[in-house]
Parts: sequence; C-alpha cells; structure tokens
Amino acid sequence: MSKQILFGLHTVKAALSNPRRNHKALYVTSKTHPLIKELKDNVPPVKIISLKELEQKIPPQSVHQQIVLETTSLPSLSIEEICSHPDEEATLVILDQVTDPHNVGAILRSCAAFNATALILTTDHSSGVNSTILAKTASGALEIIPLLEVTNLASTLDFLKTKGFWCYGLDEAGSAVLGKIKLDGKIALVMGAEGKGLRRLTKEKCDQLIRLPTNPNFPTLNVSNALAISLFEKQSQSN
Repeated sequence: MSKQILFGLHTVKAALSNPRRNHKALYVTSKTHPLIKELKDNVPPVKIISLKELEQKIPPQSVHQQIVLETTSLPSLSIEEICSHPDEEATLVILDQVTDPHNVGAILRSCAAFNATALILTTDHSSGVNSTILAKTASGALEIIPLLEVTNLASTLDFLKTKGFWCYGLDEAGSAVLGKIKLDGKIALVMGAEGKGLRRLTKEKCDQLIRLPTNPNFPTLNVSNALAISLFEKQSQSN
C-alpha cells in the first residue's frame, strides 16, 4: 500500500478508527497535543513538531487544525467486488472526469449521508483516490464509502448493465426529469465534469439521461450539489 497524508481533526479521527489502515505517525504541535487524549483508537507514535514543520508536510494554504497523520492508503477494490454487493437497491455514483478534489470530497460526503454503495472515478482526468485535499474535504467520508478508479468508463457501464444496474446520466438536456421517474432497483448515477458535462460516449452508454427540475434560465448546479439532490431523491423513493 502507498503512503497517504491526512490532515484536519475530523479526517484524522475517522482514519484512526479505520482498521483497514496501517498508521505510521501522528504529527501535532504543542497547541494540539492535548487533543490527542481524545483519540483512543489505533493511535501511532505521536511526534510534536513546530507549525512550520507541520505545514511542510501538506499542500500550501491547507486548513489543517495542526494535526497531520501519516498512514497507508486504503486497499483498492475492483468493480467486480463492488458488484458482488447483495443489495438490490444499491446506488453507485460515477464521475466522468471530474478533476476538482474539493468537488469529489463533497460528493463523498453526500454518498455517505445518503447511503450510496460506492464512488467510481476515471483513472485519467480525475482528482485521484489518494488526494489529500479530497480526503480533507470529505471530512471522514473516505473511511465509509468505497472509492475506486476504472480505466475505461464505457466498458464499466456495459459491465454494470450485465449486473442488473440501470445507468442514469445527469444532463441538462435529459429527456426525463428527476422526481418524475422511478429510481428503483440497482442504479448508477453518472455525473459529468462542470463545464464539459458528460462525454458523448458516456451519454450513449447510459440507459437514460435525466435532468434536474431547475430554472430554465439557470439550469446548472455545482456537480456535488446536483449529486446530493439526486441521491436524496433516490433515498426518498426507497423509504
């Protein structure tokens, strides 16, 4: 497993409670050292360092709360393992070349809040599964929602269909409106990058393109907001 650097109190606390990780070191300053008494689970050796030294371990301008964890990345899962999930109401979220780690982190939080099964990224032109900024923005959701990458999204959508998934592409020109269609059974919600949207082949591989019931004079939303609305609709229909 590769090394991963995590920072921020919520992110670090969630990672420490995850038995699938192997922690190497916990870096804190003298100011935050008293806080580690609250961290009872799986705490690695604690190293008290200066604020300057701590900030050299993470991206510039990061909001770190003076706590950094050096750990291993989470074990990777395959699409086959994800599809072996027995849940007949499974919901997969698929991002078509969404590159902003802040957006992907926010999407992970929505996935955790609305009980999505997994989040799937493309290997190329994505934020990457080991992004430190993604992990910080996800605020612990990275430890809950399986996150995996696929090299060929079109082939992945074909494979999901053979496993009983109905693939919905979110597109402002979609023929159906979210809230007026039944989102039952195993589904995949496919989201495009802001600006470009879904690629042509991705649209063709989706079973149906749907749109949000937004103001026609201002139809677009941030991809993480659009996904949260879609997951809420799926969960509302399931309850």
